[in-house]
Amino acid sequence: MPHQLDHRNLSVGSRTEPSAHESRDERHARHVNDLAHTRGFALLRDQIISRAQPTQGDRVLDVGAGTGLLALAVAPSVAHVIAVDSSPAVCRLLEAEARDREVGNIEVVVADARKLPLPDSSIDLVLSNYCLHHISDVDKQVALREFARVMRPGGRLVLGDMMFNVGFRTARDRRVVARLAFAMLRGHPVAGLRRLLVNAVKTIVAPSERPASVEWWEQALGDSGFCEVDVMALEHEGGIACARRATTAS
Repeated sequence: MPHQLDHRNLSVGSRTEPSAHESRDERHARHVNDLAHTRGFALLRDQIISRAQPTQGDRVLDVGAGTGLLALAVAPSVAHVIAVDSSPAVCRLLEAEARDREVGNIEVVVADARKLPLPDSSIDLVLSNYCLHHISDVDKQVALREFARVMRPGGRLVLGDMMFNVGFRTARDRRVVARLAFAMLRGHPVAGLRRLLVNAVKTIVAPSERPASVEWWEQALGDSGFCEVDVMALEHEGGIACARRATTAS
């Protein structure tokens, strides 16, 4: 999940209260849950599901499911949802939310996107939202090949993620980076400048977010066993990629 999406729409609708004894994973889960309640992510969720066109018989895989932004929304429209996340604390929150809403067709699994505990050709629709920018480009391709492996031929993939290049190669890249920097500086210039500098150092030394460009996604999806690839850059730093699993895996 990202730190920025659409800066006009990221006001938090509800925040979970911190605990003095919570673990790092629990803090992460709380942060993910807060982001899932923002207007910007709700809009992105609706765009992803609209493009996915889920049907009643679909078996759906939600990769990097978080606290259920996509899984909970799509569950009433499909047969079964497998929601995968690498964080046990996040998965516990999703399980609790599904119980509270009496949603019975979501199966929550703690697993890595690069090694899915699912059989070949068992999934009709793969969804993902702001998950893969946390891993390297090489690992993104490993994950994409795993998606293709578990999808049935002709199955659909729709994912949203950060899609820009920090190398400022295009006008959009420069606009995105400038917008992110402005958001940090707005309101509290001194604190914003400190945050901007810290993030710049982290990006160079030990990046926790590794976005890839629209062009990279187009190439990577084609190389990973997908066809009918369509990648669209959005107004903010994100983009949405749609594809189908080729009838013959590459």
